[in-house]
Amino acid sequence: MDKPKLQFLERTIYSREELCGDYFILWIWDEALGEKCQPGQFFEIRAHYSIADAEETRSLPKLFKPISIYDNAEGRIGFFIKKVGSGTNALYKLKAGDLLELIGPLGNGFPFVTGRRILLVSGGIGYPPLWYLQKELIKHNLLYWVHGGSGQSDVFPCDEVWTEDGSFGKKGMVTEGIRKLIAEKKIDLIYSCGPLPMLKECARITNKLNIEHYCSLEAYMACGIGVCYGCAIPVGNENDWNYLRVCKEGPVFNAGEVLWNKF
Repeated sequence: MDKPKLQFLERTIYSREELCGDYFILWIWDEALGEKCQPGQFFEIRAHYSIADAEETRSLPKLFKPISIYDNAEGRIGFFIKKVGSGTNALYKLKAGDLLELIGPLGNGFPFVTGRRILLVSGGIGYPPLWYLQKELIKHNLLYWVHGGSGQSDVFPCDEVWTEDGSFGKKGMVTEGIRKLIAEKKIDLIYSCGPLPMLKECARITNKLNIEHYCSLEAYMACGIGVCYGCAIPVGNENDWNYLRVCKEGPVFNAGEVLWNKF
């Protein structure tokens, strides 16, 4: 059976939500699209401008931006975004009633489990996909969520907060408390998403303790649909490994199979 072709979609932004710092959420509503989404997947999105805005359009980024699905409630789909560059700055300017261009949902999702003791670990903009995930897992598992950021403007609701500057929660890197939490909470599974150094340290700890661990990787994606191989990462073991694409085979990987020393 042939795989369905990717569709370029246009959806109206029905709501915009301002958060702390440079963070914001764009909401669309599409029940049919929502049925296809899973926690861990993402969309390629970009701001849409009409012909009337041609002069401004010339200076806009042409590439889509990969944005994780933050929430999906029967088609009420949210994109939790941080303004960091030209692409996200264009998205930041959008308001309710504007059009959003999308491709997706793309990639794989987090594996679902029941009856587990789970630790969620996120850092900075790694927060959104875990929000969607915890909504699906919380009814059938015991969850504890720890999140870290540079400062107070980088943290959001969870069970335990760490900030590098100590402006909110515990001072330090979010990974500093993982070993203690694994022991105290009797954790047997970890899901993580965040900056590469954070994921590397999480993987080092879980590999040593033989704890099951799935991570969602961030990567620069030129195409986002598996064509350019710009987001390929090494997976396997030292004697038998190959490259897999974050956008196509990921973004969720078994952390124990990622060759972190080759990054």
